[in-house]
Amino acid sequence: MRIIIIISIFLAIFGLAGYYVYNRTAQAFTGTFINSKPFLVFYVVLLSSFFMGKILENFSINFFSNTLVWIGGIGAGFFIYALLFIIFFDFLRLINSIIPFYPNFITANYQKAKLIIGIVSFAAISVIFITGYINAKTPKVKKLNIAINKSGATFKNLNIVAISDIHLGTAVNKSKTKRLIKTINELNPDLVLIGGDIIDDNIEVAKYFGLMEYFKNLKPKYGVYSCLGNHEYISKAYKDLDYFEKNGIHMLKDSTIKIDDKFYIISRDDIEGERMSGGKERKSLDELTEGVDFNLPVFLLDHQPFKLEKTAEYDIDFQFSGHTHNGQFWPLNYITGLIFEEDWGYLKKKNTHFYISSGFGTAVVPIKVGNNSEIVNIRVNNKPR
Repeated sequence: MRIIIIISIFLAIFGLAGYYVYNRTAQAFTGTFINSKPFLVFYVVLLSSFFMGKILENFSINFFSNTLVWIGGIGAGFFIYALLFIIFFDFLRLINSIIPFYPNFITANYQKAKLIIGIVSFAAISVIFITGYINAKTPKVKKLNIAINKSGATFKNLNIVAISDIHLGTAVNKSKTKRLIKTINELNPDLVLIGGDIIDDNIEVAKYFGLMEYFKNLKPKYGVYSCLGNHEYISKAYKDLDYFEKNGIHMLKDSTIKIDDKFYIISRDDIEGERMSGGKERKSLDELTEGVDFNLPVFLLDHQPFKLEKTAEYDIDFQFSGHTHNGQFWPLNYITGLIFEEDWGYLKKKNTHFYISSGFGTAVVPIKVGNNSEIVNIRVNNKPR
């Protein structure tokens, strides 16, 4: 019942926002094709294609379902920025109604002014989208050096590559997945860490396109390890963890593992796992660190970067998280900045180093505006006291 209510509220808000955008757009483009019934049909199909594609995926994953999802993602990006532009200009119009400030060239022919603003806005949104799309397809390598002090460590330097929020599926397809694997291998890591959300929202899509198979080409000395993200639950991937193992990824669910007697990896279950799977509450850090020799380096994977101060209470050297996408596209980064203590970048609390990644992939809208698609290369330097 709760899900039905949430979906109903979302559809109502989405429908009203959709009507608002169309109504204002049609007013600006009076007398053109955009202010016509054929365009209205096109507009409705564009806004609903993502949902239609996702519904179709439940019955058959094919070129048609994939195309609908792809078109819907592009349409969602244009729609969001169109909504922001229209709200901005309506805000100016509200101010003008109280304190008139429009110049004569606008008031002399208001309809022509609206048409020009509409054309300029569409051009600006197109530039934003294309730039964001290219940005999402060209990941940047973020370099990070951290110093730890562990007397039991047998290494002086450890080369780690860390990634999060890959979102394998329609947007992160074969070409982008191959680019990811190629870049990681070029960094020649000793260890690869994944901060969750390997799959987007349907593991069957990743299987259909064989995207996970590319991860077999990763050959770090100490292996590839990942925690579960909330999308591992959304996509039902948590029910098929052996699939990750078959493709070279050790998916650690709420567990601690000692690697080659050199360091520990603690992997926390996603904080939403209990609610989304009807399972048990995830283990506490007290439970996960029981028996851990803190004279050795300890690395923690936790998809959502909540309660960082709790991690810092332990002698954990490094925590890697994702989830936030740093908003994925402006201005959503302001929202994630309010929700999380740190929604992107490096942070140190006590002796614990933290890095929250903006992620490699995208969710729903295939763009990144105001942040990068990133792969994090961490050099761990051990300097015992």
